[in-house]
Amino acid sequence: MHCDDKRTLFVLKENIIMCFNELKETDFEDKNILKQINDLIEEYKALKKST
Repeated sequence: MHCDDKRTLFVLKENIIMCFNELKETDFEDKNILKQINDLIEEYKALKKST
């Protein structure tokens, strides 16, 4: 795994955690944050699988 890939995975993971915490504050009802976290997780999984 290349250093840039590791950094990207780390940043994606941090963004997922941040979005999840924001989502908890809305009692999991904010559709925009739900979509954003879903997109981040899909991107994370795709990158993780390709490395």
